[in-house]
Amino acid sequence: MKLNQRLSAVASLVEENQSIIDVGCDHAFLAIDLVTKKKVKKMVASDNKEGPLAHAKENIKKAHLTNQIEVQLANGIEQLDSSIDTIIISGMGGRNMIGICKYEPRKMRQIKTIILSPNNDCEVVRREFVKMGYYIDRELLVQENKIIYPVLRFKKGRKHYSTKDYLLGPCLRQEKSSLFLSWNERELKQKELLLKMLPKKYWTRKWSLKREIKIRKEIV
Repeated sequence: MKLNQRLSAVASLVEENQSIIDVGCDHAFLAIDLVTKKKVKKMVASDNKEGPLAHAKENIKKAHLTNQIEVQLANGIEQLDSSIDTIIISGMGGRNMIGICKYEPRKMRQIKTIILSPNNDCEVVRREFVKMGYYIDRELLVQENKIIYPVLRFKKGRKHYSTKDYLLGPCLRQEKSSLFLSWNERELKQKELLLKMLPKKYWTRKWSLKREIKIRKEIV
């Protein structure tokens, strides 16, 4: 089973000898790839829907990995095993990711690494996970079907970040890859268009957009 570009980027940030839960595992392609290619201590494929989980079980069986991948029907990390030290969540709204982890503080105490690829609200994701006691260790951008997705790895610990870091990504804005510059230019055009369309009564939103546009223009 070949991973798409986004899941391949997520897999590239997984380190060896980790005990992992893939939340919202869908068809379990990522779990199968990780167990097949990396030294994973433990692998749990979790989803809150029975349909995708049935497909996950089928794929795991076809890959002859039934004894190596645990399949779990659960909401988020509510059934998190005490041995798990790494959380992966991909292809979900950023605020959903925050909710899954933020409201399970006791379960999060054991988590050392978090790998996320949110569909949106990446700035908010960075801020909230830093508040939870994690720092941004690695960041990637990947393009799939003309959409550019971020992939973030957080580690347990604390670091200070600026407004620019939260908006653009501390690692991404330092590396300034061609994909990052393309993404930033696209975002800049969208924000400028939105600013023109917003009525005057939304003055706080307009102020926020002006701040963001200023920061993004400094990169161009």
